[in-house]
Amino acid sequence: MNLKKALTLLAFLAIGVILFVKLMDMVEDKAELFDYMSSAPWWAVALTFTMGFLAIVSRGIRWLILLEPMGYKASGFRSVCAVAFGYFSNTFVPRSGELVRCAALNSTDDIPVNKLFGTVITERVVDLIMLFLFMIIALVTNFDAVLTLVSHISLPEGTTLMILILGAVVLLLTGIVFVKKSKRIAEFVAGIGDGIKSVMTMKNRTAFILHTFFIWIMYFLMSYVLYSSMKGSSGISIFDSLWVMVSGGFGMVFPAPGGIGSYQWAVTLGFQSLGYDKLVGVAVGNVVWLTQTAMIIFSGALGYILLAAYRFSLKKAK
Repeated sequence: MNLKKALTLLAFLAIGVILFVKLMDMVEDKAELFDYMSSAPWWAVALTFTMGFLAIVSRGIRWLILLEPMGYKASGFRSVCAVAFGYFSNTFVPRSGELVRCAALNSTDDIPVNKLFGTVITERVVDLIMLFLFMIIALVTNFDAVLTLVSHISLPEGTTLMILILGAVVLLLTGIVFVKKSKRIAEFVAGIGDGIKSVMTMKNRTAFILHTFFIWIMYFLMSYVLYSSMKGSSGISIFDSLWVMVSGGFGMVFPAPGGIGSYQWAVTLGFQSLGYDKLVGVAVGNVVWLTQTAMIIFSGALGYILLAAYRFSLKKAK
């Protein structure tokens, strides 16, 4: 990692931590917050942890389906370990997981990194489609919440002109980037088309689609289980839960390591737009984030150890 990337990472980490601290400062009664967080049943935490892990396992198996048409066969066990290690890497260095998991599987199963990365791009295209599907359902079924969320966004006086100027600058810079990188953008759009085409023509298309739906259902359920079992949000409906989950997903887009701060803020805003108290959103957001971060660190560290042990055994056998 060069100095520029390291400084960028530290900057986003600082912003994420500041967001988290600011959110916690807005909670007046910390004892009540702890009471809400501790209301999460142990079985719900364990189930959420397990479903998050099952999504990683399913991703590892789905990866093999993409590799098969190219004539490459990898161990399902090592594929899952590589995916887990990729998530682990993403938690500390955002956007690094895709390349890390490709490098990990290349080191154990000798599959070219460029071929592996091509399949990861296909995965991202499919996941983008699923994200938009969930987002559309969430927006349609919670349109009032969307309006509530937008209406709560207030701007200080005198900022309108500044926003217009900033918007003009952003549009200008976007236009410049588009002209300079039009070839790459065209290749990216073409890559999306190729990704969709490869899914529709693959041999085990049904298995790939089933794994995709399983992964995203796990994403929803691992949040819903905690939403529906914690104090203050136990009566939440499925569609309301979907809206909060999508809101949290927007928080994870912010490149703070592990989504710290931004995820909790997004979940809190999602709950508030549905009429829940801010305390509920902060408590639930913290518990879900802690549970999933713990799962990713545990499974990722274990995956790395197992891959390292296998690489060591290969060297010893030579």
